[in-house]
Amino acid sequence: MDTADPRAGFDGWRIVALAAVAQGLSLPLLGAYGVVATPLIEEFGATATQLGLGMSLAILATAGVGPLLGLGLDRGPLRTIMLAGVALMFTSVFLLSLGTALWQLAVCFAFATAGMSMYGMLPVQVILVNWFVVRRGAALSFAFLGTSATAFVVSPATAWLVEGFGWRTALVALAGGAAALAVPVILRLVKRPEELGQTPDGPRAAASVPMPAGGVGGVPPKVPPRWLRDPNFWLIGAGGGLAMAVAVASLFLVRHLETLGIPRTDAALLPSVMAASGMGGKLAAGWLVDRIDPRAVLAGVLGLHALGWVLVASQSSYALLLVAAVPLGVGGGGFLPIPPVLLGRCFGREAVGRVGGLHGLLHLPLLLAAAPLVGWLAGGSGGFRIPFLGLAGVLLLAAVVFAALRIPDHEPGR
Repeated sequence: MDTADPRAGFDGWRIVALAAVAQGLSLPLLGAYGVVATPLIEEFGATATQLGLGMSLAILATAGVGPLLGLGLDRGPLRTIMLAGVALMFTSVFLLSLGTALWQLAVCFAFATAGMSMYGMLPVQVILVNWFVVRRGAALSFAFLGTSATAFVVSPATAWLVEGFGWRTALVALAGGAAALAVPVILRLVKRPEELGQTPDGPRAAASVPMPAGGVGGVPPKVPPRWLRDPNFWLIGAGGGLAMAVAVASLFLVRHLETLGIPRTDAALLPSVMAASGMGGKLAAGWLVDRIDPRAVLAGVLGLHALGWVLVASQSSYALLLVAAVPLGVGGGGFLPIPPVLLGRCFGREAVGRVGGLHGLLHLPLLLAAAPLVGWLAGGSGGFRIPFLGLAGVLLLAAVVFAALRIPDHEPGR
């Protein structure tokens, strides 16, 4: 176990920085998938529907490991799980680069995505929900800046590598670079402040916010059977699944711009603009969710995200599409820090991994359907206008679901 003098200060913000790097080197790498879509179509004759199915298989693998991953993260060896995920990711991408058939690529892609999930979003949420209570939204929003930074770089970098070296070499280079950076970061991560003789939010917060073992106001930590009887479990899961399904469909954005006659290297800038805008959205949402009703913050970010999809669906000018990427990024980025804050407030910091893992299964039908449905609608309607407008409607539905939440006055276990 790591040890340190508790008088040395609060290490929480160092953990946030490390978590941001780990998270940025995981699932944000999927931004490369949208860039290699055209090379896959050219080499294998893949359709938009098949590309969507490939993403769905990857999501299936990720959700399948979710419950076991959540249990392991709450109770097991954090670093071992995360390092195993890095190894699985790189090995799978290397094998993918040798594939000669679409089914081989799909299987390897699924394993690579499962590996990314083992050292990415859910582990980071478990770590930071344990390190922060009072400033949990801010901490998570800073950590999610890692995803924005990677998303800003990965699409144009992938487009440049594909143009210069081909899609196979490009993917191996991205995976190898991510693995080399992630391993030393993971080795320095600590799951709980108690491992360093510290307390959540630091000694000042601990002194001002009493945390007796029996829980504040007599509210004990919830156990799994009670989770399933709590309406909040289903509302957070359903609302999060709807919003994340829309995020999955964003893999078609570069392809949409290419169908409008915009060159691939120019089209790849739209995800970068989204990522840059997403940084502001994450910081603003994280600051707000620590201070006002999370449901109001959710309504704002989901509304902005929906506006972005409406604008993308209705514009054909490259300049206006880049403008539309701003609300897309602010809304999509602003959503990300909020669900783990809700999980902590509703179920306690000891249960975030397990509840989040179960939510992965709850999200599964929506996430599996999103990409192939968008691809199918685009093929049937001759473009992406109709499916993109539909995504805006899904986001408004998610806002309605979240509005029905009833957040406890006291966090379980405090």
